[in-house]
Amino acid sequence: MINLEIKVLAPNLEEIKSKALKMGAINKGSLQQADTYFMVGERRLKLREEKEKSCLIYYLRNNKKESKLSKYCIINVTPFLKQFIKKILSVFWGIKVIVNKKRDLFIYKNTRIHFDNVKNLGTYVELETVFNKNSKEKDLIEEHNFVINFLGLNHLKKVSRSYSDLLMYHSGSDTCT
Repeated sequence: MINLEIKVLAPNLEEIKSKALKMGAINKGSLQQADTYFMVGERRLKLREEKEKSCLIYYLRNNKKESKLSKYCIINVTPFLKQFIKKILSVFWGIKVIVNKKRDLFIYKNTRIHFDNVKNLGTYVELETVFNKNSKEKDLIEEHNFVINFLGLNHLKKVSRSYSDLLMYHSGSDTCT
């Protein structure tokens, strides 16, 4: 699968949430997520654990501040296999870092709007406009840009890296964003 995504540092999540509701986005609720990243070189592999479900996510994405394409694969993991998979991947690859966050999920058409409060990092807004067979790429890019502009994200500090990178290399400077 492919999506177009962007992440910004967002000191005032409530203000942006209010704009999202005015835009017509639907609040899908809050999620507590723990993402265990494994050391697989430049690529990214994580086991996402939530209260009711878990999944293995593999993705490829360039680190750049502007909107970027991300290619990804998600595999749902049964509770029975979750601990086994986590142990095997930890032994073979090693754990890079664990990212704990509270995510409020909003949906606007093909765009997932994540309002994230990441432990030891702060608050962020992340957009993921999902490309699908039923929509034209041009229309999806226009939707993505519309959401950025409506929410005022173009005025906030853009972040190029994943939360895992930020946690590993965060030193209070702008070198990793």
